[in-house]
Amino acid sequence: MASLREKQKAQRRNLIEGAAGELFVEKGFDDTTIEAIAERALVSPATVYNYYGSKGELLLALVARGEVGIKEKLDGFIALAGTVRPTDLITDVIMSNVDDTLSALSRELWGHVVAFIATTPDPTVAPKYLDTIVDGLAKAIENVLAHFVKEGVFKSDTDCHYVAYLFTRIERIHFLTYIYLDDFTRDELRAVIEKDVVFILDGIRVQ
Repeated sequence: MASLREKQKAQRRNLIEGAAGELFVEKGFDDTTIEAIAERALVSPATVYNYYGSKGELLLALVARGEVGIKEKLDGFIALAGTVRPTDLITDVIMSNVDDTLSALSRELWGHVVAFIATTPDPTVAPKYLDTIVDGLAKAIENVLAHFVKEGVFKSDTDCHYVAYLFTRIERIHFLTYIYLDDFTRDELRAVIEKDVVFILDGIRVQ
């Protein structure tokens, strides 16, 4: 059971991250200050720095919020593997992660995330970002693939780890298209992802 102190820290983090997300959309990432975030969250600037270290780290914390759901759903995806076609299930796993990501950060805020990652002079930011957005999704896909290999649906020599990370790269390319093209719908996003899933899975399927 979490202590009172741990609950208070979690509440402060929620307040800070909520305030940061609002201000990043309202003012843009560059024009939002730690002081403004602290003021809206009703904490001191020192508290924000103590929890996150920098504005960039706070932005990455917002990104991480969207990756929690995929880890919590892992067992559920494996349970579905016996009743859902591989193509549909892998597509569902990817789209579930997309939906979780967008529930944590709006399309507009994601534009600020990508701009920050691309322009920051800090060489440690991009690797942290990639670790944050890739690992949970890749693990979920890898476990589903491994199940289908075990069931004889996919070839026994399939490198599930490699294929899973290939899917994460494909997902990120299409996701960025979705972020930047306002008229690109979720249904269109799912359709292009599913097309790639079909193409890749056909290459490892037992004939």
